[in-house]
Amino acid sequence: MKVVKRYLVGSIVGALLACSTVSGASAQELTMVGNKVATYIDEHGSPARQMDIVRAALKGIDHSLVATTQAWYGSGLRSGKYSGYIDHYSLNAKQDNYFYSKPYLTINLHLASKTSEVIDIALLDQLGRARVGIETRFANTDQVRGERSVSWARSQIFYENVRQLADRRVDFIMADKDMIEQFNKLLAVKGEQLIKTSNVPFYIVDVSIAISKRVKGAESIIANFNAEIDALTKSGDIDRLLIGDKTRTSLLNPTVYKDILSKW
Repeated sequence: MKVVKRYLVGSIVGALLACSTVSGASAQELTMVGNKVATYIDEHGSPARQMDIVRAALKGIDHSLVATTQAWYGSGLRSGKYSGYIDHYSLNAKQDNYFYSKPYLTINLHLASKTSEVIDIALLDQLGRARVGIETRFANTDQVRGERSVSWARSQIFYENVRQLADRRVDFIMADKDMIEQFNKLLAVKGEQLIKTSNVPFYIVDVSIAISKRVKGAESIIANFNAEIDALTKSGDIDRLLIGDKTRTSLLNPTVYKDILSKW
């Protein structure tokens, strides 16, 4: 019995220390930023699944999440306005001045086009001189920037990337398969031909949060975040957050894509 008592006391003390570490770290508000991406990081009541997951995983820590443009995002991180960011892509090298969480999301980038030839393409070298549309959030990463075997046609957002394909300004697009599937739902409602995707992903992108080492208790916040992600994964809540509103035909706003759908 004495051994059990010592174990219980030790457990209680350990739990109290863990709580004090997290509460001490959250004495200052954690202000995290993310680059706007439709259905993942957004505002004005639009679907924002990454933000929903991060909010759930930062439970018990005083925090706020900001969705902004790439220009303001970078300057805010450099000035210290933001404590860190919620969308570190594994396509980029990690920086020494940040602590990083374990991945909480994976994005599969597939090659896509209107024609079925894309299905069996497995190497970029197979594309020859074809032009491939891609969003700058992927194109401006360390890994993709170094790819010289393809002619990239960069666009700022997914809408513009799909529009390149609709206007026949590119032969293919490289895009998040989930986003393509969301757009295909809009096409299906209109009875239009769906976008075809490669059988294999060309890039598998792990997404993590990153917190500046200047933030007091940053390591403890990351450890707490990782533990909450494990709990959300085990409970299945993370999958439910990713699925989004089941009553919607697509998480993409059909009004935004109306002009593309009308000339598809």
